Amino acid sequence: MEWHVRDLLALSYESKENVERRKFAAMRVMSSIGNLVLPAAVGALHLPAFYLPADRTGVMHAHSVVVSALIASAPKAGLRPAARTPMLSGVLADFLEQLIEIDRPRRARRTRDPDLGTRIEKDVLGGTVRVDRSTSTDYPRFAYRPEGWKDVLALANASSMVSELAPVVLYLRHLVRPGNVLIVEEPESHLHPAMQVEFTRQLAELVNAGIRVIVTTHSEWLLEELDNIVRRSELPKSSRRVITGSNIALRADQVGAWLFEPKSRPKGSVVKEIRIHDGGIYPTGYDDVAKALHNDWAELSSRNESRMARDHVFAARSPCA
Repeated sequence: MEWHVRDLLALSYESKENVERRKFAAMRVMSSIGNLVLPAAVGALHLPAFYLPADRTGVMHAHSVVVSALIASAPKAGLRPAARTPMLSGVLADFLEQLIEIDRPRRARRTRDPDLGTRIEKDVLGGTVRVDRSTSTDYPRFAYRPEGWKDVLALANASSMVSELAPVVLYLRHLVRPGNVLIVEEPESHLHPAMQVEFTRQLAELVNAGIRVIVTTHSEWLLEELDNIVRRSELPKSSRRVITGSNIALRADQVGAWLFEPKSRPKGSVVKEIRIHDGGIYPTGYDDVAKALHNDWAELSSRNESRMARDHVFAARSPCA
């Protein structure tokens, strides 16, 4: 059989095309298998996650300053040496990048997705959070408009509570979707106890909307309201609001709590799952602190009263001048 160079080249190209087809088909099969196996293997770890750090308030106030400083310290075409400036942590760098692009997400909001930040604005903030962009630099500016006001406030001029929760609202409005993970460090920061309770309810509503929520907290009020939210699920839906003033509830299997206790040898922490006990409260050790403070107060009060009584007796027995 006589083969021409043209025929050999055609056969070579066809073989490469078949190889690419097989590779593509294999990748599709592996991707499908991964989509089925990965969730069962790693649980929620495969879900898109968004992290709000504890120092988000400071970043919200100073994000433009931080970016300006980073730009100013960058070497410019070799005309000056690079300045040695502290590096941002990965968490803060991600948060800063997402803030700058917060109203321009890579995937557009689907019309059927609810705006989960609206209820926080209404029930906690008492106003709305907005993003404006400079016409000259296209850089975002964050503002807050209290309910009933015509004018807006720069976020730096709003209360610390507003600055604390503004990124939560913006993330829910522009980034976080049902099926995602939202991690919030110390959600109680800068919040009055009554607002901590209300915000805890809003976090429970996010869980009911299909968002996995992870928080780190030192707040007794947050945990006590979480207890109530779980207990509320045991009541008939029709009577929850009448009895407790709220109908927001989560089942016990929707909530998990873990306590980090320090250990000395080796240095580190012991993580223990905690469950609601018979009294209806997660055992966290907060009561021990309250009891210790009360006992100190009682002991100090008793000793001071005894000292004052002795001084009074001594003064009564002293000779008159």
